Amino acid sequence: MTIRHLLVFVIAVLLVTSMSMGSSPQGPKKDIGKDGPVSVGPSDGKSTPPSKGDDQLPRTTLSIDVDVVTFDVVVTDQSGNPIGGLEKKHFRVFEDDVEQTVTNFSPTEAPLTVVILAEFSNTFGYYFDDVVGPAAGFIESLRPDDWAALIAFDIRPEILTDFTKNKRELFSGLSRMRIPAYSETCLYDAVYDTLQRLENVDGKKAIFLLSTGLDTNISKHTYGEALKKAESSDTMIYSVGMGQLARLYYETRLSSLDQITFLQADNVMRSLAEATGGYAWFPRFQGEYPGIYQQVSANLRNEYSLGFVPKVRKTDGKLHKLRVEVPPLDVNHDGKPDKLKVRHKKGYYAPKS
Repeated sequence: MTIRHLLVFVIAVLLVTSMSMGSSPQGPKKDIGKDGPVSVGPSDGKSTPPSKGDDQLPRTTLSIDVDVVTFDVVVTDQSGNPIGGLEKKHFRVFEDDVEQTVTNFSPTEAPLTVVILAEFSNTFGYYFDDVVGPAAGFIESLRPDDWAALIAFDIRPEILTDFTKNKRELFSGLSRMRIPAYSETCLYDAVYDTLQRLENVDGKKAIFLLSTGLDTNISKHTYGEALKKAESSDTMIYSVGMGQLARLYYETRLSSLDQITFLQADNVMRSLAEATGGYAWFPRFQGEYPGIYQQVSANLRNEYSLGFVPKVRKTDGKLHKLRVEVPPLDVNHDGKPDKLKVRHKKGYYAPKS
């Protein structure tokens, strides 16, 4: 057989193989449950597989744009009010201080897909401002077309309500959070596990984290691993540091070591949020929560999705820093340009070849 005949034979084999691969069905798509596909929505015994229809939770789809870096951005004024109506021309994107060309741009006006991740442990006598009230308030603030799930964690995370648009199901899950069973809490495992589950969910995603920020050193994952998972995720974390009122009450009786521990806990909550482009609050009084719900909703509903193809393709497996700049704009329509703040994930991890 000549070389020419051999080449023709190889090309024919490749074409047949390509056609057979293209006709193979897609694999199963999973929801937040880790044990395989489960029904999403009312627990009526019916198993309706989720789809991308209006009444079903968005799912992930196969993408071949592996070199496109996409991430969400929130732009606010100096008072923290989100700014809408911006265009592609307003954004400059930098990777490791090298300006990139924005190839993908869209305002993300889609409904929310949010996980309420609530610590439920007997931490120092179950802190005065417990998580049930704030979680209920956040559920009440959701819109009819928003998807939400409820996960509680102590020594392990537990899905109390899978993704649903039905607030009654979320409140039903919340009613199971009555008396904490453990004094231990595995915050790092809970965050890592939830971020990993959300990798299988498409659309605009967020975690509303209610926690003291304490991890009692029994997590399988370290703080560094949880932070790295947050940095590489496309899910924004909005965290609320619980127990602030209790700490204020016991302030004069806390040892120096306890005070350092709580300061570190606050830093954990803040750093997890900032790594994803989210935000952290540390309320002391119940009257502060309605404003937090409004800010979370406003931030998530006024995001911009940006994407670029790196000018130099990275395959080192390292974190590459992202920076987005938006010029001063007259957002208050008073004839004076206003300096704007931009929030987004701090970077992305390149694939490792």
